[in-house]
Amino acid sequence: MIAGLTMRQALDRAADRVLILDEAGGLSGAQLNAAIETLAGMICRRVNPGSKVGVCYWNSVSALVAHLAVERAGLTRVPVDATAAAREARAIFETVGIDLLIADAEHADRGCGEVLVYDINSSIQGNPGFEPVEVNSSSTAVIFPRMASSSGLLGVPLTFQNWEARMKYSHDLYRSDVYGEPVSESDCYLTVQQMNHGTGVIGTIPFLYLGLPQVIMKQFSVEGVIEACSRYKITTTFMVPGMVTRLAGAIGADDKPTTLTRLLYGGAPLTQEELIQATRKIGPVLVQLYGSIEGGWPLTYLSQRDHAAIAAGQTDISDSCGRMIPGIELEIRPIKSASEGRGELRVRSPAVSSSYIDPDGWCSLGDIASCDSAGYYRLHGRLDGMINTGSYHVYPAEIEEAIRDLFPVEAVVVSGEPDPKWGEVVVAKVAWARGVSPPTYERFRAALAERIAKYKIPARLCNTSASGELHPPVIGPVSR
Repeated sequence: MIAGLTMRQALDRAADRVLILDEAGGLSGAQLNAAIETLAGMICRRVNPGSKVGVCYWNSVSALVAHLAVERAGLTRVPVDATAAAREARAIFETVGIDLLIADAEHADRGCGEVLVYDINSSIQGNPGFEPVEVNSSSTAVIFPRMASSSGLLGVPLTFQNWEARMKYSHDLYRSDVYGEPVSESDCYLTVQQMNHGTGVIGTIPFLYLGLPQVIMKQFSVEGVIEACSRYKITTTFMVPGMVTRLAGAIGADDKPTTLTRLLYGGAPLTQEELIQATRKIGPVLVQLYGSIEGGWPLTYLSQRDHAAIAAGQTDISDSCGRMIPGIELEIRPIKSASEGRGELRVRSPAVSSSYIDPDGWCSLGDIASCDSAGYYRLHGRLDGMINTGSYHVYPAEIEEAIRDLFPVEAVVVSGEPDPKWGEVVVAKVAWARGVSPPTYERFRAALAERIAKYKIPARLCNTSASGELHPPVIGPVSR
């Protein structure tokens, strides 16, 4: 297959229509194609076929071009969140073994070798010498890192074939009625979540395939979202639950985003109270999505109609993640440790990561789930101890290793505890070495902030003695 061919064809069709806007300006389909080919040519001159290329940016047109240029060059991209600590990002890139880092100036120090600081404003001219790159469809197109520790990298690879299947999947969902009214030429998308995460797969890149415009915000702010909706007539966006609740809490009678027709959210559920308030304040536009990097996203959806029903008093489905998305297969595999009617959820579709399927094509998701007679799925915890905090996935082993490396401890256990705002928060129970005075929470947090992303830092630190006696917890603020 030709790397990036479907995107190139979509941008060719868009031609002179402006598709991308950010604080620096806008690009048409033709200009975006030229910028992608220019950067793809620069990349190909620096690395060999089969190379891995890191990408680390704040949201911007430059970031989007970087992602698409690595794909078009037929190489493996490794995106790392712009909010990750420098040491954490470097550890991921070193463990993966990237050959080049493409980044904005602020994140250039995350590299572990050659670095290319790329800004779209420096050049948007096409590269006549760039030739299409043919790749094996089973070659790795992207690796989504989850954590890097002394035991290696935990990440999810997607092949070029997996990636194409996901883009087609998202494209088709917008053309259907799953998210409400099918999209039309008047639709405009708003990228507010970091595009390395769900929004890139759910909206940012699929809207380019659709040939429809979008606005890219560097970082989320309630004021920015309200202003963008008014100025650009935004119809569609994707958020994590914390963004939805902040938006709902800030909306007054005069600044309701009336142009919004689809507000997709995912990564964690809203509480019943939050869901009702958000639906009433923002409007009957919310759609909750559930899925995973390895299995595909979305896999289930709680529709706009479901949200309206809950807001009207039908609260029996408010704890559900919705019904199955058309075009995939879901099943619940019985396990001995689960209650009757519950089991591990698994999925089968062309979008599943090839590295995560069994011989029959099924991908086990690690979520314990049940499904009622009306087809609504409910989640009942994890099998692997993963913590889901504000839509971010946190793995206890990574945090435990960081604490052991930074502090004199005899034992440490990290786990998740329920939290009304974040779904779960990270909690560390630490037995300090004999004779050591436990640090203050501020010192504990500051040390970890040099090693791991803020959302991974324990919000609660419980100090124990060597005998295991639990002292009163030290509770710190959750900062995102």
